[in-house]
Amino acid sequence: MVETHISLSVNRLLNEDTYAIPLYQRNFAWTYNEIEQLLNDVADAFQENRDNENRDNYYIGTLVVNKENDIFKIIDGQQRTTALNLIALALKHEFGFDRLKAVNLKFPARKKSNENIQYLFTKQEISEGDENELTRGYGYAKDALKKVLEERHLNPQSFVDYLFENVIIFRSILPEDLDLNLYFERFNSRGEQLEAHEILKAQMMAKFGEDQEMAQKFARIWDACAEFDKPVSSQFKMRRKRADDFQERERIFGWHFSNYSFHNIYDDIDFYQNERRKLSDILGKKINEKNIEVEKDFGDYTQVIDFPTFLLHVLAIWEGKDTSEVQLDDKKLLTLFDIKNKNQTWVIKFSEFLLRMKHIFDNFIVRNSNMDSSSRNKDEWFLQKGTYYEYQPNGKAKEHYIVEERFTKNTFSDSEINKNLILLQSMFAVTFTANRDSRWLYEILQFLYRHIEELNDQKFGDYFKEFLEKMAVTYAEERLFTEDRRIKKYGAIPVYAFNFVDYVLWKNREELKKAYDVKFEDFKFAYRRSIEHWFPQHPNSDERVEKMDDQFLHSFGNLCIITDSQNSKFGNLVPSAKYKQWEGIFDRQSLKLQMMADITLKNDKWGICEIQSMEKEVERYVHDFCDS
Repeated sequence: MVETHISLSVNRLLNEDTYAIPLYQRNFAWTYNEIEQLLNDVADAFQENRDNENRDNYYIGTLVVNKENDIFKIIDGQQRTTALNLIALALKHEFGFDRLKAVNLKFPARKKSNENIQYLFTKQEISEGDENELTRGYGYAKDALKKVLEERHLNPQSFVDYLFENVIIFRSILPEDLDLNLYFERFNSRGEQLEAHEILKAQMMAKFGEDQEMAQKFARIWDACAEFDKPVSSQFKMRRKRADDFQERERIFGWHFSNYSFHNIYDDIDFYQNERRKLSDILGKKINEKNIEVEKDFGDYTQVIDFPTFLLHVLAIWEGKDTSEVQLDDKKLLTLFDIKNKNQTWVIKFSEFLLRMKHIFDNFIVRNSNMDSSSRNKDEWFLQKGTYYEYQPNGKAKEHYIVEERFTKNTFSDSEINKNLILLQSMFAVTFTANRDSRWLYEILQFLYRHIEELNDQKFGDYFKEFLEKMAVTYAEERLFTEDRRIKKYGAIPVYAFNFVDYVLWKNREELKKAYDVKFEDFKFAYRRSIEHWFPQHPNSDERVEKMDDQFLHSFGNLCIITDSQNSKFGNLVPSAKYKQWEGIFDRQSLKLQMMADITLKNDKWGICEIQSMEKEVERYVHDFCDS
């Protein structure tokens, strides 16, 4: 008899029973970030137990299934289960750990998915046209495993043993006579469990006891900050017409919303949020002065971190932590805050500090647009702030005013400085994509807080840029160079090195434009993580090109960074064929790749001489920048 509720190790999960993903379930949707996060969570548990003879188990959630004809149909938990299968496959083929007896994951009515996961198991070649979310997921799993194992200096064998034997998932089988439609209805309406930051909010509110007014004001501040995809200033009321007294937004953030060192915020928050409407408004009568507030759409955008991670950043700055001391594991959020040992005064002061830091974050940290709009393009990085406007439309009588806030003004009036700062920050953002890897952001936020009184100074943009460039060089010294200050080769060089080189090339664009037909001005950083050999490691046999010596093949001069999808498209074509077949894509690529493509086009070849010349040129620019 099969147990209804059982704890399964990853080994048992993957090797004992057969599971199916019903057709009504969505396709596998995890990206690289989710897979890396899962591996990092396991790595955390592994390292915490490394010295224990009897290691503690690590639970990764629940798997809800419905059993039919000896097959377990997955109701909830399919993303995690599929990811574990792909990780096991990557461990088998890329790292030599054969812990998967067979693939016991089925996709009814999805022929390609069934074929691809079996092809992945037997390591059969999958044609470009047959690639899907599973093959991409396999690539993500491979890359994430390499990064986690290398950067955290884990013993691969011990880590894999822990993953398969000590990582546990709780499987729950629904009763056979259960009405699945009813279950789904309840399942979809129950909502998700409270997240850690919501529990943290409740713990803090409890410190106010019977003082409901203060508790509600705290909730106003917290909720405004938790609306992480909106500027925090937009969450407070502003005056609607010229004759009105200043309201919340002006009192808290200043006349032009440029105050960053505000205090006593609780005194400036309106307790009664429900605005009293005039009888004339209700009846629709015209009044002398327009009572209009038009807030320009600030658009749909993505922040470089999420709200729980931001809370950890703010707490660390509040406590004066050094960068090396910062903990950015959101699983430890409640432990790190330790609210049971805090009092009401601490909660008030921290919430004020949180609001201050979110306002700084909104105005001085880059964001990425999720959509095309009148003010920006999709995937565009931007650095903009809220600005207060008061004007009389159409030149009419003075009593006709409109008051509004717009969110489309560059943070720094000098457009060149603003663009430079966008490039520097986005360089870090596209490199260190996981929340836990955002110590670069901590250094920036800490710097901004330390200079809070100077944020409105005209010359602060130059000072900010100088700080970021020094930080960029520090990161490069650790990642780009060998001990003798040569650029590292393939296998030892990380993604950051390529992004840093692109920034250096952009800085030298005026000189480089004389030699290269490259649109340096249009360059922007994007999420490129795949390291490509421009001259391929294994040239196609039908092109009759000999394999290049590893000394040049793996040197930095022959390497470039591209997206995962483009890497697979390039395949094993020689450089001239890559350029000819994919000519239209190069103006959106890394600057170094654009330069390599330009050389290939002009010389009608890419060989050892070109590789050496490229490496020498890049090395010169990089050394000059780092030493300046």
